[in-house]
Amino acid sequence: MPSNKEEKMQISKLKKSYEFDDLLAMVGGFGRYNFLLYSFLCVMTVPIGLQQLVQVFYGATPKYSCVSFSHTLGNNTCTVLKAGTCCEKCTEYNFSGRLTSAVTEWDLVCDRKHLKAMTQTVYMGGLLVGSVAFSALSDHVGRKIVAFLSIFFLGAGATVSAVADCLSLFTLFRFVAGAGTAGCLLSRFVYCMEITQINNRTAAGMVNNIFVSVGFVVLSLLAYLIRDWRYLMLTVSLPGLPLLLCWWVIPESPRWLIAKNRLDEAHELLMKYARKNRVNVDSEHLHHAIQEFKKEEDKNRNQFRKTYGILDMFRTPKLRKRTVICGFNWFANGLVYFGISLNVGNLAGDMYLNFFFLSIVEIPGALLLWFLLKRYGRRIPYASFMIFGGLAGTLVSAVPSHEGLQFIVTILAVIGKACIFATFLGIYVFTAELYPTVIRQVNHPTLNTGIGVVSMMARVGSMITPFIVLLADLPNLSKTLPLVIFGIFGILAGILALWLPETLHSPLAQTVEQAEAWDEDYKIYCCRRHRSAKEEIIMEMSDKEEANQSLVLT
Repeated sequence: MPSNKEEKMQISKLKKSYEFDDLLAMVGGFGRYNFLLYSFLCVMTVPIGLQQLVQVFYGATPKYSCVSFSHTLGNNTCTVLKAGTCCEKCTEYNFSGRLTSAVTEWDLVCDRKHLKAMTQTVYMGGLLVGSVAFSALSDHVGRKIVAFLSIFFLGAGATVSAVADCLSLFTLFRFVAGAGTAGCLLSRFVYCMEITQINNRTAAGMVNNIFVSVGFVVLSLLAYLIRDWRYLMLTVSLPGLPLLLCWWVIPESPRWLIAKNRLDEAHELLMKYARKNRVNVDSEHLHHAIQEFKKEEDKNRNQFRKTYGILDMFRTPKLRKRTVICGFNWFANGLVYFGISLNVGNLAGDMYLNFFFLSIVEIPGALLLWFLLKRYGRRIPYASFMIFGGLAGTLVSAVPSHEGLQFIVTILAVIGKACIFATFLGIYVFTAELYPTVIRQVNHPTLNTGIGVVSMMARVGSMITPFIVLLADLPNLSKTLPLVIFGIFGILAGILALWLPETLHSPLAQTVEQAEAWDEDYKIYCCRRHRSAKEEIIMEMSDKEEANQSLVLT
């Protein structure tokens, strides 16, 4: 008489279709081996945080004064001893304190201060180019190669920029470091999604992204201890390079191997998963399941093989509205998030302590929004955080200019940073659920997916940010002006987000026609809503369909 285990295996063999989740479940689910791979991805995320905002410190401007200027000034009565004074045709500046930066190295003050903003914008441009290039490369050559290639670009580009002897060379390799950072952001997230089951993907992605904040916190400590900017740049650039030694122990993504029809390799790798997870699995059964999953995947791909592209995001009214609103929200998130971070030098108090608070507050903010998104839906919590963070930014204009009250501006900036980091993570989830599968599907993760197109707007926003922060240095303008601008964008984005439909209690549309025909949900859920039996069946079918799609967030 067959045992229960044998009966379950026989039933499993008779299944008509498989999802990738079924394959992971057969080899132990999120077992110890998956956890080890996930831990590597989290460690890999910390150097991203170290590199992402090091520009705050290499772009720091100590107090300065002009100590030498041309004698052809004419009627100019510049007072040499007055700190912070920009003199016409000044030939030499003196910077006080032991802090050094690219600003002190190349005199990026007064009529050259725009060059500092330029280097930061070029780095953001590297993020944009890297997102496009590495996402396309990831589909063609594999997740593993792109992950380690990105680590190399990040470490090598940042290290060379740390020793560059001229501003142009420094800027060039900041671009390379930005491209590598974008590749790391993409590849580690995609790999993370492909080794975790669908029920754990949101949590795994959220926790993995929090390690970026851990990198920021470590950066604040390193910057406080290392005041020489070149040593600081080397310190935050070199830690990523030892990760290259893990090339021989990190395998390719089994999900990618199956997508590329390398089924024998995928079978061998998944058997390794089972051994490492201490799970007994029938090799023949697993191979059969892989083949059936591949057949089902090819069937689904052929079913939706119509020509869908960027224009399809604008052709129909509902998708057009969603694309415009999501695009503006991504733009605002990129603009405000990096804006508040780069503006830390204009806040009252110690720059290092302020940066630490702006970094550590991201973690509770993200966890709170995560809880609210799961309990009360996507629309209201996301819009509320966006509006509340925007209000915190605009309220700085109401703070009197009295020096003793400037700490209030810092507190408001910290509140705004907590909100904007949370919404930056939340917009990934929200956007992915707003588009039908044929737009969202991963044939080309950057150009042919809704989330890829609108997420590019975040890169555009971040490229503009350094020049908005620069407004605080212009004469007769308030130091709080950049925060007010960021606040206004946050409020506008939050208000527009209220015109997006709720997605938590709705099945995910598969086609453009379904997205247009189905009613949109604009209810406000004040407490957990219990679905009917019919809705549970629909949602379960929708989740299974989603399991066949690798969610790529750029």
